[in-house]
Amino acid sequence: MEIAEIKTQLSLAHVLDHYGLKPDKHGKMNCPFHEDKTPSFQVYWKTHTCYCFSSNCPTNGKSLDVIDFIMHKEKTDKHNAILKAQTLIANPETQAMVSREAFLTSMFTYFKNAVYNSKPAAEYIASRTLDHYQTEIGYNSAQFHHGKRKEETLINNCLQYGLLRETAMINARSKDDKAYNVFGKWCIVFALKNKANQVSGLYFRSTINDSDQKHFYLKDRQGLYPCYPNADTKKLILTEAIIDAATLLQQDEIKANYSVLSCYGTNGLTQEHEQAIKELEQLEEVIFFFDGDEAGTKAVHKYSEIIKQLKPSAKITSVNTPEDEDVNSLAQGHDPGILAHLVEKRNDPNFIFSIESKKSVQASIVQEKTDKPLPTKKSKDQTPAATEIQPVPVGQCVMDTANPERITFETEIMHITIWGGIEKENLSRLRISVHVRSKSDKYKTYRDDVNLYSHPQVKKIVQSISESLELPTPHVTQTLTELTEQLEAYRLAERNAQLIAMRPKQYEMSIEERKQAEKLLRGKDLVKHTLKLISQGGLIGEQKNGLLLFFLYLSRITDEPLHAIIFGKSGSGKTYLQTKVSECLPEEAVRTVTSLSENTLYYSPKDFWKHKVLLIEDLEGVYNAFLPLREFMSKQSISKLTTDKDAKGNNVQKVLTVEGPICVSGATTKESIYEDNANRSFLIHIDESASHTDEVMEFQRKQKAGLVNEPSQKEARQLLQNAQRLLQNVKIINPYALELRIPDLVFKKLRTNMHYLRLIEIVTLYHQQQREVKTDSTGQRYIETSLGDIACANWLVKETLLRKSDELSGDQREFFESLKSKSKKDNTFFAKDLRKALRIHPMKLSRYLVQLETRGYIKRTGGNRQQGFEYQVNEWDDYKMLKEGVDILDKKLEHLRSKMNGEAPLSQVLHTAFTK
Repeated sequence: MEIAEIKTQLSLAHVLDHYGLKPDKHGKMNCPFHEDKTPSFQVYWKTHTCYCFSSNCPTNGKSLDVIDFIMHKEKTDKHNAILKAQTLIANPETQAMVSREAFLTSMFTYFKNAVYNSKPAAEYIASRTLDHYQTEIGYNSAQFHHGKRKEETLINNCLQYGLLRETAMINARSKDDKAYNVFGKWCIVFALKNKANQVSGLYFRSTINDSDQKHFYLKDRQGLYPCYPNADTKKLILTEAIIDAATLLQQDEIKANYSVLSCYGTNGLTQEHEQAIKELEQLEEVIFFFDGDEAGTKAVHKYSEIIKQLKPSAKITSVNTPEDEDVNSLAQGHDPGILAHLVEKRNDPNFIFSIESKKSVQASIVQEKTDKPLPTKKSKDQTPAATEIQPVPVGQCVMDTANPERITFETEIMHITIWGGIEKENLSRLRISVHVRSKSDKYKTYRDDVNLYSHPQVKKIVQSISESLELPTPHVTQTLTELTEQLEAYRLAERNAQLIAMRPKQYEMSIEERKQAEKLLRGKDLVKHTLKLISQGGLIGEQKNGLLLFFLYLSRITDEPLHAIIFGKSGSGKTYLQTKVSECLPEEAVRTVTSLSENTLYYSPKDFWKHKVLLIEDLEGVYNAFLPLREFMSKQSISKLTTDKDAKGNNVQKVLTVEGPICVSGATTKESIYEDNANRSFLIHIDESASHTDEVMEFQRKQKAGLVNEPSQKEARQLLQNAQRLLQNVKIINPYALELRIPDLVFKKLRTNMHYLRLIEIVTLYHQQQREVKTDSTGQRYIETSLGDIACANWLVKETLLRKSDELSGDQREFFESLKSKSKKDNTFFAKDLRKALRIHPMKLSRYLVQLETRGYIKRTGGNRQQGFEYQVNEWDDYKMLKEGVDILDKKLEHLRSKMNGEAPLSQVLHTAFTK
């Protein structure tokens, strides 16, 4: 016999029984391999292994299986332990001593497999809305002791534990063997489990008898269904029957929020149940979900008193089960969601019971003294009493939806109130909480929850209303039909209103606004006027950065947008720059966030980000979303494979896809960021010069003095927004692209080169109403780039290219240039003197000096830690060389102009126009 086969057939419980060992309810016991005063030996029933946590144990901290246990217990080698294990498996006397748990576990496994071989069993289980793939259910076909399965050990164990009973008859086929009565014949089977989660009992439910003698338990009933509640249970649902508990456990919403425990009928709250509930230290609420009959209500009343004694601090509530219904019948005849709905609508803790003969006992909710009278309609001529109901003309129905949480519906003889409104998301049902009362007698009322799309429920509530209000059934049916139709129309109108409200707002330009926008786009100095409008819109200084950002945001129209990262110290105006430029964009094109998670991107509507600008106020707020955000910036779409549940609760794969294109802009206070993020974007550094600071502060003073023309600012922004609304995504061809070059010193030249060419295309796109539309050989329309577009892009991109060519960060370069301005060539300086001159924090100064020294820009010539170190500048012309390298843009442009006999470079014109 193979080792794997031995482990399959021989359980750890069997081995422990053989040696007379019994762990406690927690699976612990004194170690059998050494002297043990306190239990250090832990048994793991699920894996059939055990472990001793004592350092004195000869097992040396090894996890033991059944063979290892026998080897250590018998103090022998592994070969003899295997032989001993085979003996335990084969020995009839030993097998007869198999523990109740081990034997019943084996039998229940057989019963579960029998379901797959019995069509009637599978059909019966399905008729009870149970899923044997999801819930552990077996079937007893009464064949487990026949044929090859018949052996003396099995028969003895079945007799011992009650699965077989001896008779005085002889088997008619064999003539020699005894005949046996099979317990639970043709029943579905459920396992009852002990505290160690082992099968310790079986419950049988007849599949052929629904009148009497349909519930069977093995003798010496032990265990709970489905198992002992988890120790951290806070909310516990008690059901009347095991099949009810199994039904609830198939509802994901209930399973996720509650523990479920079945009683064994209306007299079946056993001592084992009580002890299990008593040990739940975190228990907050016990919920009774018993049958909707008199016996069920009496049982709830009786058991609630017991629970109060066991757990005085626990809240006790009861589900108001409809009359003559139980959990399983509700699941059979209604939408599965009704169970969770009924649990949600369970009674308050201060419910009382009243028992009436031949009527279902229902829990009546104690009305609080603070309840206010129902509001009523007022006529023009009089003010009726608070409880008065106004008459409705004969043959008419009036519905009032002014208060969506209290919808009223009136006929000439009935007044219906729908509390809590109606469900607007799920159109497959129309569930309401309804209060019906007679206009002729205020004491004739009826309250219930009903799904108006469920024919059995409607039929039942019609009968109940007719009896309670003493009205003709046809009249009640007609009224509910009219109510349903009006509620459907109301719900559809509300949903349409929600969909309209969720649509992006589209701005409708007036004829005059369109004329002004077209005039701007067709004007001669479009870029110059655009920059002036941005300044008039509220941006102070930062003209070049502001215009560059404007063009980057404009790229959202295209299929390959550009992106921006704005660097600046705290309070330097980076968010101000981003905000002021974004105010010049159409409102429908901007999405502003302070924080963003990965799931927010993936679970957005498919077109939510398409052709939009995503403004991130601080990149630290989207740290967890950087990976999908980078892919979104590069590929303009992202997808994610996830697992979801279908209608039957099965796991299904689902692909979440979100489409762009999207333009991303973010601000940060960091000196440098992750290289992969920086490479995808234009790097914009805030102007932190003293002159710019003075200019901003002067504007702030004017603003507080009321000297700023705010209507003029709004008009400037509105004009730029309208101009962008007129632009279309057209194909751009740059006939000069082969002649253009970027500086050799630029890092990551491939991406930078593409960014440069794309910026030229965006400038061309902005001038589309000034360009001739041409058609290529395939019939596609396009416009061409001009030298003026290239000159404008050169003027805007120089600073960015300079930053991407410099190995120093923006703050480091600013510090180094300030250092050089305070020093003289070949002269040395001390760190303490430099700190006084630049007014910089000592720690930051030390960090900058170390970084510059490491890169060879300065060198240490003397000094010490006490008096300070002395330094000398090594590189005086490095920044000048970088600037000269960037000038290749203008040189190429001049070369092209000379070919075309052009005029003065537009870059020079722009510089003159906006700096003087």
